[in-house]
Amino acid sequence: MDDEKLYKKAHGRIQLNSSLLAIAIGTFFLTINLKPTLLLRPIVLLQLVIAIPCLLTSTLSYVKVGYRDQVRKWDILGWLTFMIGYALILDVVGILIKDVSGSIVSIIFFLCSWLLALMYSFVDISYSRVVVKERILKDSLFILIQLIFGVFVVLGII
Repeated sequence: MDDEKLYKKAHGRIQLNSSLLAIAIGTFFLTINLKPTLLLRPIVLLQLVIAIPCLLTSTLSYVKVGYRDQVRKWDILGWLTFMIGYALILDVVGILIKDVSGSIVSIIFFLCSWLLALMYSFVDISYSRVVVKERILKDSLFILIQLIFGVFVVLGII
């Protein structure tokens, strides 16, 4: 990837991470102020407090991508911490949906997020078959995190 594309990618990821951080922190404080009992569930609070440093680390990693010569490890760290933080934020939203609207609506939320992630991957693969293994890895990690820390919580398995 040439320097200009890499810089644009890093800049875009930093903006996305900033938005997700605002959502995570906003969700945390909104929940504390409106219904703090929702945060008494350790799994919800734990996911929120892990998501925030993950997204911060991802942002810092992508800042490095923007100006370092060797960026592969920074890019991987940025992607991994982004994926964990993003999935955990969606888990929290799914769990809160369950607490407010019930399990069925929450499961629909998770299924929709998986379907859209897979659609995104199919579009990406349609342009370049080279990304098949990458998309399988990324989608598998995303769905696994949501399944274990989202759906299993909603269903009472965890």
